[in-house]
Amino acid sequence: MLAGGCFARVLPLDPTCSRAARSYFREAVAGMGLPGDLTHDGVTMASELAANTLHAQENVEYSGSSHLPVSGCPEFWLYLRGAGTACELVCKVFDSQPGWNSGELPDVNMRTAESVNGRGLQVVAGLSAGQWGAHLTRGRLGSWKVPGKVVWFGLRVPPSCEAVARRRLAIGGCGAVDDLEAMLVGRGLGGRLVRADQAGSGISVLSIAHGLTVWCHRDQASWRAPDGHYERRSLTDLVEVAELIVCAHEELRAAAGRA
Repeated sequence: MLAGGCFARVLPLDPTCSRAARSYFREAVAGMGLPGDLTHDGVTMASELAANTLHAQENVEYSGSSHLPVSGCPEFWLYLRGAGTACELVCKVFDSQPGWNSGELPDVNMRTAESVNGRGLQVVAGLSAGQWGAHLTRGRLGSWKVPGKVVWFGLRVPPSCEAVARRRLAIGGCGAVDDLEAMLVGRGLGGRLVRADQAGSGISVLSIAHGLTVWCHRDQASWRAPDGHYERRSLTDLVEVAELIVCAHEELRAAAGRA
């Protein structure tokens, strides 16, 4: 994570998922110098998010021969975004059910735990001071990248922490565009992705799907979100940029399916 990557692990398909999430959180932040109270809050919230995946396992794919899960399993993700006083630790738990138990798509702008069932999310809302939410996305692990959703929370990392002092920002320029393209292909968006580089201008264009084109210029990426507003993000936060683009892609797919 300190080098700009994402810590990702598969969660068990049984009640041990919460214990696994607690263990993963501690493993991922070891050596980052997080204060004890932040670590405790993060462990507690990660456990609550993982517990919700027990109700969202309808789309797990099993191998025919061994009946082992190969795609669509719940996943635990942790990464850093921002820098300096704006550095934040983001924890996301993925499952392959696009909506909640009712089948409705999650409100990507929700900020109140009353939006969904379960007291666990009220705990997350409280401990994160409202810095939490949900959005459509695709898995990172498994034999193919299954669509679904994540529920997430963020924790602001104090500037005095080792995580802030040691964090190495991602490279800029063409190297960042190469990495972004590889991330999107790795998440299953490579089928229709077309890239064009404008020689001498430092501009690269990634056409990902109808209605989703990403412009990369120097250290910035910009694209039009499904709701019409324009996103502009620094390419030093490649994991976050890729995740937002995957989210936009899945929102467009969902809208097309409802049309």
